Amino acid sequence: MASFGKYTHAIVRGIPAGMGLKDGEKDGEDSEGCGVDAAKLHRQLGVYTGILRQKLGLQVIELPATEQPGLPLSLCVEDIVVVQGDTALLTRPANPDRRKE
Repeated sequence: MASFGKYTHAIVRGIPAGMGLKDGEKDGEDSEGCGVDAAKLHRQLGVYTGILRQKLGLQVIELPATEQPGLPLSLCVEDIVVVQGDTALLTRPANPDRRKE
């Protein structure tokens, strides 16, 4: 497998255990109306990481999920990090809610 262009690694974040639950709701309760199908999200992440590894030949670094409430976009790690060589630069997101990530 050839690497994807000049890239050799990809960074993804795990899915929080509470993803897909409304505030105060416990796993197994009715989550109607929350707008997120957690099982589908897990399947999609598996497909995504599989493509990165198998089709593109990238080494995938999986960051642990953040369980801190109120960070729904914490899954999107690719838009706040710039990597050059062996140096990673964490940017300061314009949206104040993203800065907690």
